Amino acid sequence: MVPQLPVVVLTSQGDERIAVEMMKAGAMDYFPKSEVNAEKLNKTFHTMNQMLEMEWKRQETQQELTKKEEFIDQIALLSPNIIYVIDIEKWINIFHNKQIWNILGYTDDDLVPETGSVFLKIINDQDQLIFRKHYHYIRHWIKDGEVIEKEFRLKHKNGSEVWIITREVPFKRNSRGEVQEVLGTAIDITKRKFDEKELIRAKKDAEEALRIKSDFLSTMSHEIRTPMNAIIGFTDLLLENNFTGQDQRYLNTIKYSADNLMVILNDILDFSKIEAGKFDLESFEFDLKEKLGHLQNIFEAKAREKNIALAFNVSDKVPNFLIGDAYRLNQILVNLLDNALKFTDKGFVRLSIKVEKDLYDQVDLMIEVSDSGIGISEDKLGVIFDSFSQAHQNNASRYFGGTGLGLTITRKITELMNGSITAKSQLGQGTTFCVCLNFKKSMKPIVKPSTDIAKDLSLQGYRILAAEDILANQILLKHLLRKWGADFIVCNNGQEVLDILEKQEFDIILMDLQMPVMDGVTAMKIIRKSLPAYSQIPAIAFTADTFAESTPEIAECHFNDFVTKPFKSEELIKIITKYLPVN
Repeated sequence: MVPQLPVVVLTSQGDERIAVEMMKAGAMDYFPKSEVNAEKLNKTFHTMNQMLEMEWKRQETQQELTKKEEFIDQIALLSPNIIYVIDIEKWINIFHNKQIWNILGYTDDDLVPETGSVFLKIINDQDQLIFRKHYHYIRHWIKDGEVIEKEFRLKHKNGSEVWIITREVPFKRNSRGEVQEVLGTAIDITKRKFDEKELIRAKKDAEEALRIKSDFLSTMSHEIRTPMNAIIGFTDLLLENNFTGQDQRYLNTIKYSADNLMVILNDILDFSKIEAGKFDLESFEFDLKEKLGHLQNIFEAKAREKNIALAFNVSDKVPNFLIGDAYRLNQILVNLLDNALKFTDKGFVRLSIKVEKDLYDQVDLMIEVSDSGIGISEDKLGVIFDSFSQAHQNNASRYFGGTGLGLTITRKITELMNGSITAKSQLGQGTTFCVCLNFKKSMKPIVKPSTDIAKDLSLQGYRILAAEDILANQILLKHLLRKWGADFIVCNNGQEVLDILEKQEFDIILMDLQMPVMDGVTAMKIIRKSLPAYSQIPAIAFTADTFAESTPEIAECHFNDFVTKPFKSEELIKIITKYLPVN
């Protein structure tokens, strides 16, 4: 391209009019011929040269600018994202890279001139108001350089929804300082939105499944624990009568079978509590050697039956008195020892405890339970801690029994206590489980009562109102209250409780939760809210539902304590005497 050449007009005297017309036509200058000299020509040529150089540079700049615009257009066209500039005063597209039409399923033949109505065409009807509010906010409140994001639904050509997310900045302002043009990019997030909906639906389905399972376990717990309360309670009462011979063996068999059933039920419920996040840990002082002594007494009888050597070895460096959850430690040890004895027919079962790390006021204990039993194959070691899994399937699992939850619960309890558990084994050569747990040291000895306080407690002089609908449990409860010297009345349901409270006074209420006519929850709410004289009376809930205590509806009843069926008689009287000043 040839730049525009400068023209200088030479004119005769008197032809200035023609020269002016030439200047209007684009000439650079004019000289009368009589005034032309070397100096003027030199200056004119120098000026002309500068003008030519400037013109060349202008054209070079223009060419570079054109190339850059073409380059930017190529980037915009090749980008999978929507890129656009819109005038939010006139509601028109100033620029976009056509990707929006591809995303919405339109072809060039479908497109109409892009005016303000195009936004009504492509914005989802339900999002029109959101769309207008969004740009009103940008117009009046967004600062230069500030980026704002927003999600919108667009209308696909086929009528379906297309979700996009935009990122926009002010691009140009009007004379009043309001944002007039907006530069933005957008991406299609329809799949992400679909996945989010699926995730929410799956979460709701999982929550509903969890609720159904929880309801089932609650019902199952109640239906099994209620009769078990009578079976275990009456068996314990009969065993107090010192039967001999065959009768004693029969009672012990009933007791053993009932205890085994409770172990299975507790395994399932503990597993469900852990899954639901309702498995709480406690921290209190305890005598480790005393706990181990009780354990050894429990398992020695079973070891003698199988002619297995049972040994407990505790390092002298292990502190006698610790602070932590002794109940859960006991549960871990019971599971591991029971497992070891179950799968060992000859040889030994050994519990050893040593100090792994002494941390002044804390101690890491390494607990090992070893046996000479049937062992576990290498390919099964990786799954023995999984839910409902057993290392020995088919005939072996039928022979040894079990739910397959014991080791799962043991691992989960260990992890909740911030500990670790591992296993090593060889098939036919035994197994060793290693558990590492941290406990605080107790700096002072625990003062223990010299006698069993529960045996000496009496409820004489107190009036107790109890509600229980199961006849067998009523008989058991009456026997215990009579044995403890209490003055009592046993009702069949919550309505009877309310009727009696209108006529008589009591010191404490024992309330079953699930009863016909009126349940214990409804009755207790009425007592707390509508009977001022009993708004503060101690009330203990009887329940076969291990989840009951954490239920919001039951929490509103303000029970002072909970007794879970089946209960031990000594457990019940200890809880009652917490709220009655027994000497």
